[in-house]
Amino acid sequence: MLPLLVAPLLLLLAACGSTAEPALWRVDRADASDGAEPAGWLFGTIHALPRGVNWHGAALDRAQADAGVLMVEIRNLDRAKTQEIFQRLAVDPTLPPIAERVSPTYRDDLSEVMDEAGADPDQFHYIETWAAALTLSSMLQSQSRLDPNAGVDQALVAEWQDRRIVGFETAEEQIRIFDQLSGDEQQALLESLVSQADEMEPEALSNAWIAGDADKLAGMMDMGLGSSPDLRAALLTRRNERWIGRLLTELDAGNRPFVAVGAGHIGGPDGLIALLAKRGYKATRIQ
Repeated sequence: MLPLLVAPLLLLLAACGSTAEPALWRVDRADASDGAEPAGWLFGTIHALPRGVNWHGAALDRAQADAGVLMVEIRNLDRAKTQEIFQRLAVDPTLPPIAERVSPTYRDDLSEVMDEAGADPDQFHYIETWAAALTLSSMLQSQSRLDPNAGVDQALVAEWQDRRIVGFETAEEQIRIFDQLSGDEQQALLESLVSQADEMEPEALSNAWIAGDADKLAGMMDMGLGSSPDLRAALLTRRNERWIGRLLTELDAGNRPFVAVGAGHIGGPDGLIALLAKRGYKATRIQ
């Protein structure tokens, strides 16, 4: 299910043999004069793709070359260590069967999703609800053409080589965001997955990312978070608010950051573009 835990559930994206034109923004001070050099860049990523997708372009390569620091969700991703953390936090022997942790309205949907994923309900008896949602999402993803080893953010980390890289979170911090969800929030996470599994088709989502359709991606992010404001606050809003301080530090220091995070974090009323606008910066779409 890893590398980045929120992505498989909220942005299941697929493409094959395609040339992508994902959305890229340049960041400037709001009072910057015409012709000024960019203060930084925002790039919405996805964390799994089929191999062979070409997502590099002239504007993206130029921005990477001009940037002084790469900022990603997780800098050092050790899959084995991350899986150990996940397994340690995911187990609770006091839990009821997984079917009893969703409302009766969603139980048939849960059964269908588990069948589709090839999951045995008995294996989920002592798995916390947040972890069950992520595990089912990962199992469904494994049946698609997505390859987490072909994710954009980790490819960028590899390409950056000896240049400076900053991570907004550690793997454990990201997992604990889910582990610290309330019971109601965890239930909403699982119910959102099982109720919308048919609508979150990988091909539709990948087409939006390939075309750089940021508005459509934002709508899909909203769909993935369901109707729970508390869940959105925990998985998106509060994380963006924590990230913006570190981003502003790099911008104000003139370090020209290239910010590459999940596409759902960029737009919307609580996205990085909106948060930057409140703090004296503007983002302009250049790809």
